[in-house]
Amino acid sequence: MKFLTGDDTGLIKVIHVEKQKVERLGDRRRGEAVQRLCWAGPNYSEDAVAVAYASGALELRDAAGRVVSNASTAPDVRCLQASDAGLLTVSSDGTASLVAAWGKESSFSEQSYSGSAEATLEQFQLQAPVAHAAVDPSRPSRFAFGGLENDVKIYDLERKEVVWTAKNVREDSLCLRVPVKVSTLGWATKMCPSRSLITCTTTDGKVRIYDANSQRRPLFELLIGYLVGSGTGGYTGTMDDTKRPQLCSKVAQVRGDQWALLTADTMGIIREYDLRNLPKSEAASVPPGRKAHLKLANKELPFRRGYKGTMGAIRDLDVHCSGKALAAVGLGRFAYVFPTAGKQMLTKVYLKQKLNCVLMSSEAMIEAKKEDSKQEEGEEEQGEDDEVVDVQDDAPAETVADEVEEGFSDDGAEEMDGEESSKGRKKKRRKSFSRQKNEKRTKANN
Repeated sequence: MKFLTGDDTGLIKVIHVEKQKVERLGDRRRGEAVQRLCWAGPNYSEDAVAVAYASGALELRDAAGRVVSNASTAPDVRCLQASDAGLLTVSSDGTASLVAAWGKESSFSEQSYSGSAEATLEQFQLQAPVAHAAVDPSRPSRFAFGGLENDVKIYDLERKEVVWTAKNVREDSLCLRVPVKVSTLGWATKMCPSRSLITCTTTDGKVRIYDANSQRRPLFELLIGYLVGSGTGGYTGTMDDTKRPQLCSKVAQVRGDQWALLTADTMGIIREYDLRNLPKSEAASVPPGRKAHLKLANKELPFRRGYKGTMGAIRDLDVHCSGKALAAVGLGRFAYVFPTAGKQMLTKVYLKQKLNCVLMSSEAMIEAKKEDSKQEEGEEEQGEDDEVVDVQDDAPAETVADEVEEGFSDDGAEEMDGEESSKGRKKKRRKSFSRQKNEKRTKANN
């Protein structure tokens, strides 16, 4: 199994989990953070990958990591996904672009890109600001977008207009308007093709479920952490009443035929909600914010589990196509891989930079063999050093001297050794001091 990550320094890294090897694509680009990654080979296969940088620069890299085509759009890209009309990018200022050549089979010959080095863009304007956008997987000719005080909307690429606009929930019990704070969006149409179900998470810790076929207002609004799933992901008894902003979400098929909504926030808490009740969900008759509505939302969107072991805010997550594993990255500089069916983390890799995005490959997972020998208590287990391969834009891969240990930093071992030695010296001093004290007492008594 392998996956790609993008960080704040403009580096793209390919992590091979079973081989414990990390490949580095390209060079560092100061102020050019990698914000989005998307497969853009023939028919959007994994023969090429599209990269969106913070400045709006777009690159198409082949399987060897070389740049074969580039383009430019508005800065701060919030969406990079495949659509019917081409590769779609949406920036925070509402500028949307379509790169028709990338991802099309006609632009590749024998799995190599044969199109123009300078890709042409088709741009159009959306209502700003845009916090996130998501293409409908069942109907790639439309996508949803939204942002701060910019409620969820559906844009049709064939008709080139907004075809549906969400309506805010009713006023609260104090007759005050509820603010619109859209942070992430997702589609659940693959699970239920007869309905246009949209999942929306907000920066004030809520999940809204829309059905564009039935009404404009959300069916119900879930308050994250109410009764269940509170604290650190629901696996401790800690109560956390603070409404944490949700930074990323993903609607995916996990554990066979089960569908789930995965969310992550600024505290690094990853939660999983069950979507099995959504195909039959109806609009709530009680206004949002009341206890009856919150309890109904917990029944319609039940909390399933949390994923523990993360550190720092989680900025992005992705699920393997088999549904057996998920990868999460964030400010903690670690890339985490969790099994969707088990509790123990599969692996984590320290990648030295703050990570912004992750993209899972369809490469099959290899299950690790169980070892019969158990280590003694207190003994630290260290994995083999990962090889970091630097792939330049116009050169083959070469091994460099930058080594990364799985789950540990390079400086971690030295720091631990220094701490242990200092503790040992302190113990020796205490023993010698107590021995001198005892000798003085015996002399005074005699």
